[in-house]
Amino acid sequence: MAKKNNQPIVMKQWGLRNILNFLVSLFLALAIILFISITTKTDDGRGSGMESSKAAAGKGGEETCDLFSGKWVFDNSTHPLYSERECMFMSDQSACEKFGRKDLKYQNWRWQPHGCDLPRFNATRLLERLRGQRMVFVGDSLNRNQWVSMVCLLGAVIPSSLKSMETNGSLMSFKAKEYNASVEFYWSPLLVESNSDHPVNHRIPDRIVRAQSIEKHAKHWTDADILVFNSYLWWRRPTMKVLWGSFEDKDGVYKEIEILRSYELALKTWSEWLEFNVDPLKTQLFFVSMSPTHFW
Repeated sequence: MAKKNNQPIVMKQWGLRNILNFLVSLFLALAIILFISITTKTDDGRGSGMESSKAAAGKGGEETCDLFSGKWVFDNSTHPLYSERECMFMSDQSACEKFGRKDLKYQNWRWQPHGCDLPRFNATRLLERLRGQRMVFVGDSLNRNQWVSMVCLLGAVIPSSLKSMETNGSLMSFKAKEYNASVEFYWSPLLVESNSDHPVNHRIPDRIVRAQSIEKHAKHWTDADILVFNSYLWWRRPTMKVLWGSFEDKDGVYKEIEILRSYELALKTWSEWLEFNVDPLKTQLFFVSMSPTHFW
């Protein structure tokens, strides 16, 4: 286990929001990565992750470790896991160092479960797990941040000639050519169709959703092997205007609905689509709901 730095860390108030968002995104991304490692089998057909988790619990492999019970510890020995400046896919929205931030100690925090030690992240091992597969993050900027983090983690061990980035509307695709693997992000902040679906121009005060329409988005990630969804922050308002009909239809019916009910309608459409179009034996599904806002 890495030696802890016992010197007090002084955080300026203006940086607490960025630190919180960074830690939450990092934890969620690493949780997904670890789950994939645990549930995916190696080429010789043996489970490879659960055994190591049991051993790490320190009880002879008889019990597994609760990965979600722990604390953040400062680690300047093994972290950060990648250099922001060296990640060619880092977006300007997340590039704190690029735009002059001097205090970068927030990059040295890592999650430490109470009952075991997590193995150090291994990008090559994860790429082997993703070989021949397509992983898609779907949602708002929280999932986009996780996607960027994962792309930077993986890209650090791939030569420039063997990796690429493609953008097609709301879909951004990172491809690891040697592994025939892709890690993608699809912008859909409300999951269902809405007037906020443009990947850049989506800050619309009068937000409208088609709570029963998802196919416009879903067709872009139907064949994914791993799907990571999130949607919550964009629903944080008292009511939502719901449309029955299309945006082009002048006879469409609009109704202002209490937010929990409109959120429920959207999740019902989303879950029904998954039930009828996704094979749970082929595709791993994750859903991230509530998160701290980063637009205080």
